[in-house]
Amino acid sequence: MSARHPRPPAEAAGHAPRPSGLGAVGGGGASGPEKAAAGFVLLMAALGAMNAFAVDIVIPALGAIAEGFGIEGERKPQWAILAMFLGMACSQLCLGPVSDRWGRRPAIFVGMGVALAGGLLASLAPGFGWLVAGRFLQGFGTGGLRVVSYAIMRDRFSGDEMARVVSLTNSVFVLMVFTAPIFGTLMVEFAHWRWVFAVTALQALATTVWFALAQPETLSDDKRRPISPAAVGRTFLEMLRIRAMLASVIAIAAVFGAFATFLSSAHAVLGGIYGLTWGLPLAFGGISACFGVVSFANSRLVTRIGAQRLTRGALALWAASGLGGAAVFAAAFGGVPPLILFMLWLGPTLALFGILFGNLLAMGLTPMGDRAGSASSVLSASGTLCGVALGAVMVELWDGTVLPLAGIIGAAGIVGLAATRWGRVC
Repeated sequence: MSARHPRPPAEAAGHAPRPSGLGAVGGGGASGPEKAAAGFVLLMAALGAMNAFAVDIVIPALGAIAEGFGIEGERKPQWAILAMFLGMACSQLCLGPVSDRWGRRPAIFVGMGVALAGGLLASLAPGFGWLVAGRFLQGFGTGGLRVVSYAIMRDRFSGDEMARVVSLTNSVFVLMVFTAPIFGTLMVEFAHWRWVFAVTALQALATTVWFALAQPETLSDDKRRPISPAAVGRTFLEMLRIRAMLASVIAIAAVFGAFATFLSSAHAVLGGIYGLTWGLPLAFGGISACFGVVSFANSRLVTRIGAQRLTRGALALWAASGLGGAAVFAAAFGGVPPLILFMLWLGPTLALFGILFGNLLAMGLTPMGDRAGSASSVLSASGTLCGVALGAVMVELWDGTVLPLAGIIGAAGIVGLAATRWGRVC
């Protein structure tokens, strides 16, 4: 476990230091920074993939769910996705402080229990409203797991080494997420859409057992913080006074919001516009492959080039790709480009998320020390809430074209660039 270091003067003044990289601070003492073992990376990837798997497995089933409940149109079924994001945002604000007070393991077990209950409720839902309620519970449970897993990683690593670990976990959980649409399609075609939610409940149970057996507590008693509302509020205000932290909050909100917008609208775009059924898992597979390659490359490059430079370049590319794509698609194809062209644009563009999220998170958490759980809550919840908001906007802007999605991605890149420049993060 890392020793707590005094905050440098630049951070005390509300500014982030500006080295070429973030530095790697671990618990290795004189022997050097601690390196993450493969088993730890796999377990953190499994925790991080819980919410992504539970989102992606449902996307191929949205049409069957709508048919099962007699829902018409492409808009309403998207709330089976957006409700989960809303639950994630609520839990991210709660379970981070809980983990700072009582430890990481109890918080993980609470999240797992809620996720299991939500999966069972969704699988047995007698109406669409009950299904949405179950999805909210799933989001509440799995969103907290992601936050606490980041806090566990921050307990052991920081700076560029943490960015490397986050990138490695992203690379691994991409393989898990790739299978989610395949499972969803298989459930719909050969069983029943309710099995989609039953599978997520079984996943929660299996991961709980794994975590209980493999992961010890990482937050010592002397570093636990009170959980009174006033203390939590003071902690949040202290974090937002740090300029680098506030900039990271804004940038992550924009970046994750755009990514969540794609997830909530994927069935409408890929299924509704392009008519993909069995091709939907293949499309997700191509996107996941790009994401995995970029995440792995980031894990190799971040300690050499630095998280700041990589993040700045990725944000610029996102802005150019989103706005440029929207302009070309509107001018040449009336907003509906050929599927191959659209996928050639979408895969590499979304893959940049593999650089952005992990690096922005690491830069935001680096000055936080033993407040990592609460800081992770603020960073993750801001992105998820923005995802719900932008997803709802996407539902209203839906016009049968890909232009709203491309425009939101481009705007997110611009906002991220502006925020990180203002916060002197990169």
